[in-house]
Amino acid sequence: MNGSFANCPEWLAELIVNSGGSVSFHQYMDWALNHSEYGSYSSGSLKLGTKGDFVTSPSLGPDFAALLARQVVDWLEQLQQENFNNLPLSLIEIGPGEGDLAFDLIQELEQISPEITKRLELILVDINQGMIKRQKERLSNICKVPIRWLSLDELAENPVIGVILAHEMLDALPVERIILRNNMLFRLGVKLEAINSHSLLSFDELPISSSLLDSLLELENEVGIKIPPDGASDGWSSELHIDMNQWLDKVSKTLIYGSLLIIDYALEATRYYNNSRQSGTMMSYKNQYASSDLLKDPGFCDLTSHLCLETLLYYAQKNKWLLLGHTRQGLALLALGLAERLNSLQKLSSEQLDIALSRRESLLRLVDPAGLGEFRWLAFEVNNQEDYIKSNIGLKTRFLTEPDN
Repeated sequence: MNGSFANCPEWLAELIVNSGGSVSFHQYMDWALNHSEYGSYSSGSLKLGTKGDFVTSPSLGPDFAALLARQVVDWLEQLQQENFNNLPLSLIEIGPGEGDLAFDLIQELEQISPEITKRLELILVDINQGMIKRQKERLSNICKVPIRWLSLDELAENPVIGVILAHEMLDALPVERIILRNNMLFRLGVKLEAINSHSLLSFDELPISSSLLDSLLELENEVGIKIPPDGASDGWSSELHIDMNQWLDKVSKTLIYGSLLIIDYALEATRYYNNSRQSGTMMSYKNQYASSDLLKDPGFCDLTSHLCLETLLYYAQKNKWLLLGHTRQGLALLALGLAERLNSLQKLSSEQLDIALSRRESLLRLVDPAGLGEFRWLAFEVNNQEDYIKSNIGLKTRFLTEPDN
């Protein structure tokens, strides 16, 4: 964890002063990303893609969505078989970025399953107006599928039947950070300091709250995760994903029945809360550069942390989600036909050589074990029908099968 000072913009300085001069890291991260006017997502200052601040799988081109669409169609067709009241089907994306994945998915679904597409609506869930503006621009030419922008609370008031996608979304939920100091745990904070008439940010160590202690005890008693781990040295720090429980609860209430696919970086607890991992997994991203300086340029950088796999699975089960299975992205995409897609590039003409090489590079990046291929795909289902004879739908999940040849 970088402990240096960082310049504090006026808007953030005012917020911290009004909060007593020091706030939790959770609050700082929320403001830096989601402040309605100055947050990096809300303002639209972040750019996705190879020429932006960071790369996502959908930003590499439409091939990712084309492969994922096979799974989405499979689930939607299975859900339609249970749809005795003939209700519409919904494809819901939470945190849809610039709308690239949603756009490419709808295009692909129209090709491979026009009958399902006729029954489909697209629902996008985002809290940041800067991103919503880009999504509306990106999706302006979609005319065959109705599109709605809703909050999770609004969606929970009128739940739907469908598939929920959360692609690289949970890693940007604000987290608490804790630090071990003199054999005691403290809550990491961010404070404002005035040095030579300049407003500067630095880290602070705050008393740990009772709610954080309760969360730590729950994870130790229910999941067997000890934080801090045995042998952790002075200054050891890491993240706690305290918003995940509430998020999974809210999301479960948005469906009458259906599936949830989470795609994100995740580590097993033994790798995450390890005494050799001194500073957790939190990183700052800007202009394709990853930094451990978490206080630099708030409102212009992405702040992200890995998920703890066991914590996610525990909170999912606690909130009625049934795990269908999980795997790494490389294996998931192979099961959905990536090898076949790679082979099809050989059929392109010599005049299309540049296109073929570019697509090949993008496809290989999607499964690179040192990068995007290490993403975890976690599939869940939920059934909130009180009078249903079964407690689950029993969805079959294509990306958990053997790869297509």
